[in-house]
Amino acid sequence: MSLPDGIPPVLSSSVRGPLGVAHLPRTWLKIRLHAAGKLPEGYRHGVGGFDEFMLTTLGVDRDAFIAFVEGERPDYPAVEDYVRAHATNLTPEAIATVNARIDGHDMPEDLIADRRSRLRLEPGYTKAARVNDIDDWDAFHRMLLSS
Repeated sequence: MSLPDGIPPVLSSSVRGPLGVAHLPRTWLKIRLHAAGKLPEGYRHGVGGFDEFMLTTLGVDRDAFIAFVEGERPDYPAVEDYVRAHATNLTPEAIATVNARIDGHDMPEDLIADRRSRLRLEPGYTKAARVNDIDDWDAFHRMLLSS
C-alpha cells in the first residue's frame, strides 16, 4: 500500500462529543481535512458510509452540513451547536440508533479482505469502526516513517 498523501483522520468512529453521537467528531475532522486539501484519497468526507448514515439519522441536511464545515471552518463545539440547531431528529432514540450501528457494524468482506493480512487481523476482528481505527493508525505510522 502506498503512503497516504495527507493526514489520516485518526479520530475513531466510536469517539463521541458532549452530544453523545458516535462518529460526529470523525466526520467533522474528515471534512475539515478535505477542505484544507489534507485528507488522503479514498476517505469519505460527509457523503456515504457512516458519515451520511449518521447525518441522515439525526435529520441533518448533508450538503448544508458539509458547506458549513468547509466554509466556516468551525471548531468541534461549534459543530455540535450547528447540529443542535439544525437536526430534525436529535432524539435519544436517534442517537442510540447511530451509536449502535457505529459500534456494531461488521465491515463487508470485500472491504476487509485486503486489510486482514496487511494489518494482521484475526478472522473474528470485523467491526468496521475498529478495523478503520487500525487502518488509520497504520497509515499515520507510515506517513510518519516517510518524514
